[in-house]
Amino acid sequence: MNTNDNPTIGYSALELLNECYEYNENACYIADSPESLNNFLENAGFNINDYRIDTITLNDILDDFGCSAGEYAMEPEALKRFEQISGVPYTVKPFDNSFDASAPELFVVRVKQRINKKAEEFTIPEILDSFRILDGTYKREQIDAAIMFKQVIIPYLIKILENVLADPEKYVEDENLYDHIYALMLLGHFKEPGAQKVIIDLFSLPDDMPHKLFGDITTSNLPVILLNTCDGSIEFIRSMILNKQANDYCRVSAGQALAYAVIEGYVSREKVIAFFKTLFTGQEADAISDFWGLLACCICDLYPEESLDVIKHAYDDELIMPGFISYSEFENAVVRGKEKCLAKLKVDLERDCLDDVHERMSWWACFNEETETVASSDSMDDGFFPDYSNQGTVKPQKNKKNKKKKRKQAKASKKKNRR
Repeated sequence: MNTNDNPTIGYSALELLNECYEYNENACYIADSPESLNNFLENAGFNINDYRIDTITLNDILDDFGCSAGEYAMEPEALKRFEQISGVPYTVKPFDNSFDASAPELFVVRVKQRINKKAEEFTIPEILDSFRILDGTYKREQIDAAIMFKQVIIPYLIKILENVLADPEKYVEDENLYDHIYALMLLGHFKEPGAQKVIIDLFSLPDDMPHKLFGDITTSNLPVILLNTCDGSIEFIRSMILNKQANDYCRVSAGQALAYAVIEGYVSREKVIAFFKTLFTGQEADAISDFWGLLACCICDLYPEESLDVIKHAYDDELIMPGFISYSEFENAVVRGKEKCLAKLKVDLERDCLDDVHERMSWWACFNEETETVASSDSMDDGFFPDYSNQGTVKPQKNKKNKKKKRKQAKASKKKNRR
């Protein structure tokens, strides 16, 4: 791929004497503007004339310009530019400036990997064609290319899902068709709101059609895909939960997405709990259904104190089978307290995130690629969802290993460390 698109992200200061960039802890500092960078440098301990102000582009970041191992401290506007145009897998967390209320707002951005250079060789038609048929090879380089072409390729990916919705039987009958899997995962990774409607419609198809099309994505990745594509609005997700024609497991995946939306701040915990409490009348699903037991697990994750009476009646009415979750688990959650319950739910969301799409896909049983990175879906599985891994499907399988992802947390410090 030939491109001259190398946009400016922000501005950094190179200390001339030591030839090193200014750091905030272990992260190269990227300011919104030269003016905001000058404000930052007032407290750096050197004269402003000791610095050279460099314009930082996307390629500089991909090349790890300050040797900070892909970690950057970005001011808000710099972060916004990076998010809009980069398409690079990354994580972002607010930096704790509580020790200095006058300090600028900062975000610690960790670029998780550099784009594969071979990805530059692909065109859009070549990327889409490589996704089309499952041949046992994970299309890592083509995914990297799709990430580079993010804004251009999104409409093509949405169109793939629309074609599946128009003729789902075509994809069911030919299990080698696979572009809809790549499209779904990439759109979830891109956090593309324009894809949510067609995703909701696909996973609202009746009976087990969603699993025939998407395999275990219906219970592993779907909650985060719904969350990532909602653009802060929960209405489509809420409508999916209420849709009695939809598969119960897809509906509860939407319920888990609502629980995650609480963690993201899209909706209040109280509003979600109040909504969930209305769904235990016995009319929401077939008489023998896992819907209520799985939804009760979502309530327990969100801290169930206000819901104990509803949950108790659901057990009395035999809506919740004890094999899914025992009533004592709700009592234990109340003892742990709201903060600890929500903290655990936040960890679950971080574990299930789609920031690194390779990490979430490359280990699937349908690919031959060997990898030490394993994506876990414990928050949704935990023995509650059916195990389809022995049905011979080419769709994503449930992995039997449970390796923990290692995460580096940004630490607050008063000092700015330079290298």
